[in-house]
Amino acid sequence: MKQQQPHFAHVQEHLERVRDGYSYIPYPESIYLGHQEGDHFWELIGLRLQGCPVIVLAVLRFERIERKGVADSRQSLASYLTENPDPDRPEGGRLVAFLPNKDEAIPQFLTGLRAGKELTPVSIDRARVEVAFDFRADNPAASRDLVEAAPPLTTHYYRTVEGHVLRGESHNVEPADAPFHRFIAIKSPQQLLPQGVIHMPTLIVAHRFIGLQVAVADEAARQSVRNWVPFVSSTAADESLLAMGG
Repeated sequence: MKQQQPHFAHVQEHLERVRDGYSYIPYPESIYLGHQEGDHFWELIGLRLQGCPVIVLAVLRFERIERKGVADSRQSLASYLTENPDPDRPEGGRLVAFLPNKDEAIPQFLTGLRAGKELTPVSIDRARVEVAFDFRADNPAASRDLVEAAPPLTTHYYRTVEGHVLRGESHNVEPADAPFHRFIAIKSPQQLLPQGVIHMPTLIVAHRFIGLQVAVADEAARQSVRNWVPFVSSTAADESLLAMGG
């Protein structure tokens, strides 16, 4: 799928930054930042969508939040995707997005947006979003007050409904039949595949996409999980959760 190579390269470069333990993004304008609209801005997000075999790179609109020392701060991606549909908004529970052309390099796409290039918007049903991630090095919604008020994260193992096995830090996942479509942030995730382990950026995962989860609070639990069939890497899906095609 040659036409997807520019998009694949952009995701692969980010995975390499994650693997190398990056702490900042030096040039956000070439990595994720689109055009500005006063109190709002547009940002590149990676989306795994139900019914689409590859990751979709889309620019979404966020409301700017004032945060001292941090440019283009916004609410967390998990909160953004989870928020209840507003009947007073014409788009309802859908996301308005702009997509790059299949053979367009992402830095050029972002440059064009900031230069005022007109594109046809697409509508994304948030109920079809399975996984999302951004291209930042930190949580743009984090503040000292929020961090101190939040409950502690716990190491979990997860198995998605499509067989991906992950481990990372998060809060507990609510039942899939909870009201609205909820998402959870998984920090420092790793995907376990039969052929090895992949380090990934913070993942925002739909609750309904997680089939099994278990909290691992001590060494005894960790040893137990490693011997449970659903969490053994040999039984896991052998394709990356952030597959882009070849």
